[in-house]
Amino acid sequence: MEETGTGARLARRMRRVSASPIMELLKTTAGGNYTSFASGLPDPELYPTAALSGIAEEVLAEDGRMALQYGPAEGYPPLRAWIAERMRQRGLADATPEHILITHGSQQALDLAARVFLDTGAAVLLETPSYLAAIQAFDSYEAEYAPVPLDAEGMEVERAVALLKDHRPRLIFTLPNFQNPTGITQSLARRQRLAELAAEYQAPLLEDDAYHDLRYEGEALPPVTALAPNPLAIYTGTFSKTIAPGLRVGYLYAQPALVARLAQLKQITDLHTGSFAQRLVYQFCARCLLEPQIALLRDTYRARRDALLAALEESLSGMASWTRPLGGMFLFVSLPSHLDAQALLPAAQERGVLFVPGAGFHPDGGGANTLRLNFVSAHEEAIRRGTAILAEVIAAS
Repeated sequence: MEETGTGARLARRMRRVSASPIMELLKTTAGGNYTSFASGLPDPELYPTAALSGIAEEVLAEDGRMALQYGPAEGYPPLRAWIAERMRQRGLADATPEHILITHGSQQALDLAARVFLDTGAAVLLETPSYLAAIQAFDSYEAEYAPVPLDAEGMEVERAVALLKDHRPRLIFTLPNFQNPTGITQSLARRQRLAELAAEYQAPLLEDDAYHDLRYEGEALPPVTALAPNPLAIYTGTFSKTIAPGLRVGYLYAQPALVARLAQLKQITDLHTGSFAQRLVYQFCARCLLEPQIALLRDTYRARRDALLAALEESLSGMASWTRPLGGMFLFVSLPSHLDAQALLPAAQERGVLFVPGAGFHPDGGGANTLRLNFVSAHEEAIRRGTAILAEVIAAS
């Protein structure tokens, strides 16, 4: 019998939303002795646990009652003010605390944007491949996709013009810095053009900049959001990649009227981000501890990126191609078109190496011959060893 009404809608949404293949892979291999290129996790050895421990004691001693109390949906005011100043430094010149909403990581910011702008059949224009968890969030609102290919300069923006005319997307989603999964950085010219198109077509723009601080070479580029006036633009960031993901403190920048709407939706979901965690993050930043932490991460992760690039050159040259990221946590490997990365995973896993097959990052159903590698979680010797094993698995296929 055909499903109708609310039941049909729920069934459709459940079919669209599946468990993250990355999380499922990590759950099934938990506790094993693996070289993991699969996770999206920072290296926990680099978390500033000692500094956070001391700050936590002071916060509880000096402000414990408020730190453990409910707080405003918009977030802890001193933290919002600190972030607004940082946004001005990045090129969002009008940023004030009223432009900032504190979220449970940048993932909640993506979901809030989807809740505002998307419903069944609404089109999302996005790069392909794109961030898996964003695709899952959009799927939960039964969105459709208008995918735009990537090249070495990021989204091929001119190819988006026809899609904007034909589909009138309800949301444009982009990751211009060290894109997940490819590691590609969008050029300034492409950013400018994308911003102008979003404004021209009055399309909401959602810019995910989670990896902004993890730049290993080159000069920082301005956010897409800063390059053309757009009252429906949302820029997201997070402290998960620089301080610690377990704190679940992220943020978004938008115009105050939109922030107010997003705050109402957030309040329905979770009331507010944890008061204690927000104070920890604020004190860590206000005490000028963030920049040294970022410097440590950059130095460490740059060396690991370079180790992976060198290992790929040594082991996979002639068998595959790959991106060369200027920052971030990932690079993307393209295998010969007849190979299926998903089919290679069991053999690699049996030999103690994990990676993420690339098909899930392609909302258009492509990418079977691609895979994503994380270069920040493993030490350099493990990276070299794991890459050699991966090359042997590919060569044997």
